[in-house]
Amino acid sequence: MSSSKIILPFSVDDYFRTTGIGSVDKAISRNLYGINHRQTPPGALGNKDVYGYTFFTRPQLNLSGNNIRNQRLFYDLLNETPASLQRYVRCTLDPRLQLGYTYDKKQQSEKLSCPLVDPRQAFIPGLTNALLSLSGFPDIVLDTFTSHPGLYKEVYAQVDSTSKIYSDYSLDMTFRNYRGDPLLYMIYIWVRYASFVFEGELVPYPDFVLENEIDYMTRVYRLVMDHTKTYVKKIAATGVSFPTAIPMGGYFDYNSENPFNEQMREITIRFTSLGAEYVDSILIKEFNEVVQIFNPLMRDRFRNTTMVAVPFNYLILFNNSGYPYINTSTYELNWYVTKALYTAKLAALNITGAPSFTAEDFRILGDKPFGSNPNSYNYNPNQYNG
Repeated sequence: MSSSKIILPFSVDDYFRTTGIGSVDKAISRNLYGINHRQTPPGALGNKDVYGYTFFTRPQLNLSGNNIRNQRLFYDLLNETPASLQRYVRCTLDPRLQLGYTYDKKQQSEKLSCPLVDPRQAFIPGLTNALLSLSGFPDIVLDTFTSHPGLYKEVYAQVDSTSKIYSDYSLDMTFRNYRGDPLLYMIYIWVRYASFVFEGELVPYPDFVLENEIDYMTRVYRLVMDHTKTYVKKIAATGVSFPTAIPMGGYFDYNSENPFNEQMREITIRFTSLGAEYVDSILIKEFNEVVQIFNPLMRDRFRNTTMVAVPFNYLILFNNSGYPYINTSTYELNWYVTKALYTAKLAALNITGAPSFTAEDFRILGDKPFGSNPNSYNYNPNQYNG
């Protein structure tokens, strides 16, 4: 029996093109162009965008030793263990501590290390990874002016407000609570710091005082992605946000029928926010700029020589590492890692085409469960200025 192949003289799309359904490949363009006066079933697929990512920029709290010693509640942050929860919170909320920043040249700089915090990361990974739900972004609503009725009760109406959102609103966010309560403790310190600055017990860094800036603000970026999580379909951001409510009281509830406090598996934090921007191309530029401020190697002049965009097929190998960057032309969200780390990891996994690296080389390059190796990190903030 011969195994001859059956060759169709036309494709499925060619067949539908001869019917009222029309071309499947051009279904969306056909629906946008003309009226479906035969009311045939639409061939256009429904929208399959995914929720995507939520990024929180790191604030600039002044958690230097000389400042927090003025408040008893912050004494625990003076913990000298690099991998402690206190050090994680301190370095996350005060990025200057890992860079050895000092505003008084007569004093020795206070440079701290923490293997749980990447000093070049502009965002707070713990909040992004634990976020379960977010609600509260305001809709765009226009006020209208309506004239008084005429003799025949005729009226006219017109727009009587701006579509820009500069008002205040609240974002309610629910997070998965990890063992040890790292996120709750971080928000607790964050909220307490803001209140102590208001009372005058703690002070911001001098440049914030000089420029009349508030140092406990964050900015929340929302990226809606396509179904492959490759391209940014929509982007939004708050003007600024800061936490104003934490569920501390629930920790001390008591129920003898249940030995575990189940209600603290998830925590809901309220962020007061000012202003909102939606689907504005400048948000792409601002997102990339904040990444470059924290990691100068991501700037245009250095990115192609020191960093590499991880190919889509290898992204799972570099999960929990890398720096996001949005292509301003295609809106593709790329994840960059250093070329040294990229080649070392491919070599360690025996992927064809990668140079030879030993396990010790791979360890030194900092691919550890908790991020960068603080002993091998020698970042000079003035090296890549410009």
